[in-house]
Amino acid sequence: MLRDKMEKYFIEQDKNCAQAMIYAANEEYGLGLGEREMDLLKGFGGGMGCGSTCGALAGSIAVLGHMFCQDKTREEAHAICGSYVDAFTRRFSSSLCAELTPVYKKEGTRCLGLLQENADLLDETVRRLSGKGGKLTAADIKRVKALGCLQDKRYADIFNVRVITRNGKITSAEQKAVAEAAEKFGSGEVTMTSRLTLEIQGVPYAKIDDVRAFLAQHGLETGGTGSKVRPVVSCKGTTCQYGLIDTFALSGKLHELFYKGYREVSLPHKFKLAVGGCPNNCVKPDLNDLGIIGQRVPRIDPDKCRGCKKCQVESACPLHIARLEDGKITIDPNACNHCGRCVGKCPFDALDAEMTGYRIYLGGRWGKRVAQGRPMDPVFTSEEEVLAIVERAILLFRAEGISGERFADTVARLGFDEVQRKLLSDELDKDAILKKDVKGGASC
Repeated sequence: MLRDKMEKYFIEQDKNCAQAMIYAANEEYGLGLGEREMDLLKGFGGGMGCGSTCGALAGSIAVLGHMFCQDKTREEAHAICGSYVDAFTRRFSSSLCAELTPVYKKEGTRCLGLLQENADLLDETVRRLSGKGGKLTAADIKRVKALGCLQDKRYADIFNVRVITRNGKITSAEQKAVAEAAEKFGSGEVTMTSRLTLEIQGVPYAKIDDVRAFLAQHGLETGGTGSKVRPVVSCKGTTCQYGLIDTFALSGKLHELFYKGYREVSLPHKFKLAVGGCPNNCVKPDLNDLGIIGQRVPRIDPDKCRGCKKCQVESACPLHIARLEDGKITIDPNACNHCGRCVGKCPFDALDAEMTGYRIYLGGRWGKRVAQGRPMDPVFTSEEEVLAIVERAILLFRAEGISGERFADTVARLGFDEVQRKLLSDELDKDAILKKDVKGGASC
């Protein structure tokens, strides 16, 4: 292997990093280069002696130039070498010797670790460009996409691997495992998606199985793609000053029951769930296929209202719909969003909470065509009721949705009132619906 030959030239023969790359490649790939030719790279060690471009990178470019660029146009050669520079920079977070040396240089072995990792990258590139690594087929890309590994459109064989979180929450140990996976198998970068998953950037196709196995050892999995229930999004819930419900508890149950429990159930399109702790809508529940929002419904006892000149309830209402009328506090029930900010504000207990519960929104969608979800009529009072409605919504979508349409389109086509009626009834035959053959239409 190229990485094994690297140690011989870099450590045993004391070649610099640029020389070691081309000497090892000459032996591995049978380039037929003489020592005089290879020693032209002697001045490229140590970042050309001034901490500039890493010698390992310079040596790799020399190898690629010799092997693949001699019969290419200038533009074609630039594309081959430029792509490698990009891949190197993503893998090591820099291309400069002065920045890489403090990270990778070790006593006794110098920058051997970096050279060996770069040897793997060069070997993958050589095999791909020479056709020995096998061109990725549409089936290859589709297979790993179903596993949560999305192709970086800039490169044929580089993928971003989506790591699932439990409603946006993972442990510090899991965070460390994701970071280690990014260092070992990817570019060293991790991004966050809008749905609170993590993506390890820059993973070569050949390392996808390895990174997934590594993550599994730490209790982590990849996924979150396809025409299925997607990972659940949740706000902080009761850890926030405005939170009315325990969003992490509820979204954790949704994750287990429907993201994991319905993992093998295909739908007409993707189906997104979000849980918000209050009507502030920080995670935009009403722009998801099904959204849940915490509610606190106020109740007024007019006999206790003293018609204070400075009404604390009126002052607390963020919508300015709590008003003194004829010496008594009133709240327009059709305008109230049940945020609960007024509850407990009256010093004479003229207003308390009638109930704390959940409002369910149906048919929201964000993207090229935005649709705002519409709330079901009831305010539900238990998690059990909410979980039952969620499952019925998924089953209804599977039973009556058309391949390629979102739940918002299904609701619009069937009519909101009819959808709500079915979700509030027991008429859906779960066993029959799950046996139905459904073709999904999600493209990501």
